[in-house]
Amino acid sequence: MRKIWKRVLAVLAAGALMLACAACSGGNENADVTLDVGALADRLASELTFQDQLTALEGDAGLNIYGLDSSTVAQHKVYVSTGATAEEIAVFEAVSTEAAASIEEAVNQRVADQKAAFEDYQPKEMTKLNDPLVDVMGKYVILCLSDDNSAAQAIIDEAAGR
Repeated sequence: MRKIWKRVLAVLAAGALMLACAACSGGNENADVTLDVGALADRLASELTFQDQLTALEGDAGLNIYGLDSSTVAQHKVYVSTGATAEEIAVFEAVSTEAAASIEEAVNQRVADQKAAFEDYQPKEMTKLNDPLVDVMGKYVILCLSDDNSAAQAIIDEAAGR
């Protein structure tokens, strides 16, 4: 009877190991994605409907509002609203997948900061801020704050070929 239990436990352990390996490899399925950062940001800005006027930030201004420096970002394009809404687009290419993790943290912090700013000022903007579209694919981090996450995700998926 002990031998049977040992075999059962061995099979369960092997199964758990296979599931863990599959989960780890699933996170890397987008590691080979190549995106045109500017084209994707421009497409999101032009094809989605926004309530506010979005303006592309020049130079390092996009990095500055996210608290990033150029040592972690290979390229980026950021669109911001006039401040009347929380609408925003940010597409970053990190220098590595490790740097992408820190960019994702900065993006999440930006959303948290915007929540604090808009909570009393424009409470209706909390709908966007409570459900931000943040997509990480390999070295790329994308944020889109709009009223249509499904349309934004479709544009992102098409650009990524998924």
